[in-house]
Amino acid sequence: MTLSMKTYKGYEKLPYCNTHYPTSKHTTVADTPENLRLKKNTANQSNTTYQKEFIKEKGKVTAVADTPEAVRLLKAQKNASVTEYQQATVGIRKESESVQPRLPSQTSFEQQRQPPPPQQQYVQAPEPVRQPMPPPAAVPVVASTPKYVAIYDYTAADDDEVTFIEGDIITDGEIIDDGWMTGRVERTGQHGMLPSNYVEQQ
Repeated sequence: MTLSMKTYKGYEKLPYCNTHYPTSKHTTVADTPENLRLKKNTANQSNTTYQKEFIKEKGKVTAVADTPEAVRLLKAQKNASVTEYQQATVGIRKESESVQPRLPSQTSFEQQRQPPPPQQQYVQAPEPVRQPMPPPAAVPVVASTPKYVAIYDYTAADDDEVTFIEGDIITDGEIIDDGWMTGRVERTGQHGMLPSNYVEQQ
């Protein structure tokens, strides 16, 4: 076949006719500098995207499918947590109940429970006249409790305290600490807490 400018096709700087023109086949791309640069840029972009997604998803909890095993584990964890909480609560309650409520353990509580200062100056009460004791044989063996006489008036500031006036007799006295004691007012029959510096032992 005679080739002309209209009938030939060029391939690698050689003329071919339409019938014998070599067909192009898919071949592996050579590792040219340009291809290597594109490959490196693609890998860098992939790593950057991965890091960005990793940081974005960091700290988030992925919901696990509600499989029977997952539901069982979740229920067991909740039961263990509730049991531990209840045991801790009961332990704290028992410790708080074992501590006597009237024994102050902190400075602020002691300051709060300090009795108010007397409104008048301290006056020494006259000593009672002691009568001669009867013979020892006539004295029955009875456990005696100390008695106290009120030297100031006091009005109860709490439900567990008692009110008394100057001259009242306090029986069944028991010292709790440096500032408070318990006792019973003979005049009213009330029993409770009272400031120990408001009374004097007979």
